[in-house]
Amino acid sequence: MNSKIETLNKLMQEAVDNGVFPGATYCLIAGRKRYTGAVGYKALLPKKEENYTDTIYDMASVSKVVATTTLLMQLLENGKIRLFDKVSTYLPDFKSEDITIFDLMTHTSGLVPDIPKANALTKADEVFDFAYKVPLKAAKGEKIIYSDIGFILLGKMIEAILGMSLDRAAKLYIFSKLDMKDTTYNPKNVDRCAPTEKRNDAISKELLRGKVHDEKAYILNGVAGHAGVFSTSDDIGNFMEMILNDGVYKGKRVLSKASIDLLFTPQVEEKTGIMLCGSKRGLGWILKSDYPSCGDLASNNTILHTGFTGTNLFIDRDNKIAFCMLSNRVHPTRENLKIIPFRSKLGNYIIANFA
Repeated sequence: MNSKIETLNKLMQEAVDNGVFPGATYCLIAGRKRYTGAVGYKALLPKKEENYTDTIYDMASVSKVVATTTLLMQLLENGKIRLFDKVSTYLPDFKSEDITIFDLMTHTSGLVPDIPKANALTKADEVFDFAYKVPLKAAKGEKIIYSDIGFILLGKMIEAILGMSLDRAAKLYIFSKLDMKDTTYNPKNVDRCAPTEKRNDAISKELLRGKVHDEKAYILNGVAGHAGVFSTSDDIGNFMEMILNDGVYKGKRVLSKASIDLLFTPQVEEKTGIMLCGSKRGLGWILKSDYPSCGDLASNNTILHTGFTGTNLFIDRDNKIAFCMLSNRVHPTRENLKIIPFRSKLGNYIIANFA
């Protein structure tokens, strides 16, 4: 085995030993080479279960870029939308009539981040009643406010335009084209899924396994624009390969080069004090900026995203490197935040040794 990969595996095993997560899988693409691996356990409760590279993880907010953003770029290419269309054109019940698709994709709409007490939601209508009518937290275009609500609306908008459910659209137009055979909403092969957290509220008291961790997506029957995708590191590797190859995977075009170029183009930036690098976002994706989960050594031509459950990926176009790490750091509790510094340090190691 490559000694650099051995060190990567060792760093991840040390993270398991230090309680960063129960276990994790990864896929690293460096130039023409591809590496995968697994460490630790996929479950600790009710009993320990060994981890393998085919473990299926709840991707949480990584769903926003792998599914929702990709579908939106395809709609853009097919002449179905433009970025500066008003969302209310497609969702007439949405009350903030001047908010555009661009505003939602860049998290600059001013919408609030979340629904208060989301674990008390009892039916899907409550989610949309809130999303359609919620007052703004800030003026449109004033600041970057990361919002699940915005991507819930985008998911609903995609369904309205395509006339099909979001999970069906994602499978048809993304997952099947990329041979992402284990990627889905509401996975049926529950035994292969890494469990997340034990809920303890009026809606559920079960250890979540194969059911989405996010409370809003849970009440939306597991299918939403902001969360709900389950996947393996190898499948995400196929997605990353497509992005690195300017939208083509094994001869099949999934996105145009123009779309890929646009995904790597900074759209909004919010400065912090004297820092030259503030919070920077593109369409759906985070661009390398302050406190980057990809680490400090990645090029400025890097897109990335993280998921609450313990997932993340980054794609460095200049260095021709892509990396995803899937974990269930919320198992058994979401209070464990050790992953935040770890993934950046791991990113530094990857760029320094594989670029």
